[in-house]
Amino acid sequence: MERPETPQEIVALIDRDNHIIGASGRARMRAECLGHRAAAIFVRNGEGGYFVQRRAATKDIYPGCLDVAAGGVVLAGERYDQAAARELAEELGISGQPLAALFDHYYEAADNRVWSRVYLCQHDGPFVLQASEVAGGSFMSARQIAASTDTFTPDSLTMLSRVEQLARRHRASTIFLHGLDSSGLGAKGEYFQRHFDHVFCPDFSGDLANRLQLLREIVGQREGLTLVGSSYGGLMAVCAAMRRPRLARRLILMAPALNMGGFQPPAQKITTPTLLVIGHGDTVTPPEQVLPLAQATFANLKVHQVDDDHHLTDAFLAMNWRQLLEE
Repeated sequence: MERPETPQEIVALIDRDNHIIGASGRARMRAECLGHRAAAIFVRNGEGGYFVQRRAATKDIYPGCLDVAAGGVVLAGERYDQAAARELAEELGISGQPLAALFDHYYEAADNRVWSRVYLCQHDGPFVLQASEVAGGSFMSARQIAASTDTFTPDSLTMLSRVEQLARRHRASTIFLHGLDSSGLGAKGEYFQRHFDHVFCPDFSGDLANRLQLLREIVGQREGLTLVGSSYGGLMAVCAAMRRPRLARRLILMAPALNMGGFQPPAQKITTPTLLVIGHGDTVTPPEQVLPLAQATFANLKVHQVDDDHHLTDAFLAMNWRQLLEE
């Protein structure tokens, strides 16, 4: 039995790239498997256990399954963070608790297409469970969850693996911002995660505004970070540093897409020390377009032009990252 649809349950519809393309009633969204957004909140206690809930038997998707995350769909006109706070209060009775945005996660199956924004919440309980949504629950360690033979919602275990990995790095001093068509698990992100414990490589999706909003949620009030931006991630890093000058102590920009998104240099140059690496053969962010914009943007700029293309595959591996990230 599907729960009755209310006027408030008009959900935002999105395309494969997480751009909003319309709105629909929840029932139609489920029936036609339309792309939508959801907030997924992992509630972790002081001992490192996660609150695992048993979904109510009346849920319109995955009824009766175990779910490592609280949360639900993002309504039309609602932001991810608003949906996360609302769902957490409704399902578990948690209000006013800080939420740390970790990454965006895409899942697609025959019955579900969803871009979830994943949050972490520290809370030891007790909880006030919403009977129509949650049949029960308890804290379980990641090891207990992995060993369980029960049925979990299909994307929650994948998200949990990433939450566990990223939770160890939430105090990272360096954040890597990937390019437009890449991810935190792309070649550069994978390199950083393999070699450096203090580099955080989140995933970003959607347009520039969406990506900058997620970055703001990730960093919170922290300052003095090193931002490493590749291509569109370089544009993100520059925009973030322009808006919050104390956010970054250093910028490392690889073929930054300053020629995209209508970027305009600030009225007053950024004083953040900045290293810009760009290839002579770059046809996506050509040096003749990017460098004048960079020179008008930064007061403390070093430029390394290398014999490479936009991907900077060879130049990236040749860079002394240990020295660069420890300076």
